Amino acid sequence: MIYASDIELALTSMADDRQARQLLRFFKTAPGEYGEGDRFIGLRNPQVRLVVKETWRDTLLPEIVKLVQSPLHEVRLCGLLIMVEQYIRAMKKKDAGQMTEIFNAYTSLHCRINNWDLVDLSAIKIVGNHERLNPHVTIMDNWIKAEGHSMWQQRIAMVSTWILTRHDRPDICFRRAKELVGSHHDLLHKAAGWMLRETWKRGYRDELRDFLEENVGEMPSVMLSYASEQMSKDERCFWQSKRNRR
Repeated sequence: MIYASDIELALTSMADDRQARQLLRFFKTAPGEYGEGDRFIGLRNPQVRLVVKETWRDTLLPEIVKLVQSPLHEVRLCGLLIMVEQYIRAMKKKDAGQMTEIFNAYTSLHCRINNWDLVDLSAIKIVGNHERLNPHVTIMDNWIKAEGHSMWQQRIAMVSTWILTRHDRPDICFRRAKELVGSHHDLLHKAAGWMLRETWKRGYRDELRDFLEENVGEMPSVMLSYASEQMSKDERCFWQSKRNRR
C-alpha cells in the first residue's frame, strides 16, 4: 500500500518555483479570477503522470481522497489521475461496485476539482463512462443547472458528454449545452462549444444545425466559435451572421 503522504513527498521533491509562478498566472489565481487562491509547486503534467504510473495500482481509495483534498494543485491532479486509472481498471473488470465507489468519491470531492485542467482530465473518463454504463444516474443533469451548483460542477457535467456522444447519445450534449447558453462564465461557454463541436465530428451534423437554429441568437460568441470550428468557412459565416442579426 502506498500512502498519500508518500505520493505528495514524491511530487514536492520535484518542485520548481519558477514554473510555479508561471502556473499561477496561467491558471488565473489572482484575486477575483477563477482560480483564486490555488497553490502550485511547479510541475508539468508529464511529471505528475510519472508519479501516477508508479503508484496508482497500490494506492487505496481513502488515500486518493486525501490527495484530492490537498491545497496543492498538482497533488490534487495526481489524485484525480490515479482515480481515473483505477476507474478504467474496474471498468475493464466489470466491477460495478468499485466503479460506483470511485464515482461517488469523485462527485463528493467536486469542491476540490476546481480548475479546468482538473475537470477535463478526469470528468470525461470517470463521469462520462459512469453515465454511459448507468443511464439511471442523473446527478449530472442536476449539476448542469446554475442554481445551487458551482461553475466547476457545471463544467464536469458538460465535458462528460464527450463519452456519451461517442456512444450515440448526443441528445445529452445538446440538452446540457442549452443550459449553458445563458451562462456568464467564459469557461462554460468554451466547454459547451467544445462538446457541440464533438457532435459535428461524430456525424450529428443536422442535429447540431437544429440546435444552432434554435439557440444561435442567444449563444455567446465563443460558444458558437468552438461549436462551428469544423464547419466550412461559408457555414461558419452563415451562423455568425444569424447570431449578429438577432
